[in-house]
Amino acid sequence: MNNLTKFLQKAKKRTFASKITRPTTNLNGSKEYKYEEGDLIYRDCYFGSTVDTGQELVFKNNKLIWSMSYRGGMIQGSEEMARTCFSFLKKCLRNFPPNFPVRGPSRKEEGDFKYKNNWYGDLEDFVGEEKIFWKGKQIYFRNYIGGVGKPRKLRLQ
Repeated sequence: MNNLTKFLQKAKKRTFASKITRPTTNLNGSKEYKYEEGDLIYRDCYFGSTVDTGQELVFKNNKLIWSMSYRGGMIQGSEEMARTCFSFLKKCLRNFPPNFPVRGPSRKEEGDFKYKNNWYGDLEDFVGEEKIFWKGKQIYFRNYIGGVGKPRKLRLQ
């Protein structure tokens, strides 16, 4: 798990959360980020823009070892704030918890923006939700779930 954690920390900072990296567009209309290091490959493939759905996958020697599925984006009526909201989101995602490089920290504030991320579990088995507020009003949401290919250890209620 330590190698996976370190790899995800690098991959996340060099893909969507990066200030300069852009995704490629696939023939099916999806967009994708890819990062490789040694025998590990990270892929983040998603459909949509202001609201998207996607999956992040990590392969070792061409075998899937970790995945996360997600859906989220701008709340209806807040789409005009997408550019500034996603810019703030990327800052949050670059400041992930060291042992849980899945999304951002539990909380982050900057100016009128506030980010909240609640999750249960660890890198092996997790479920979470993040929200962004602007001047106290929620403008963004994201739900995510993932882990390694082992039986579930979390008991969700």
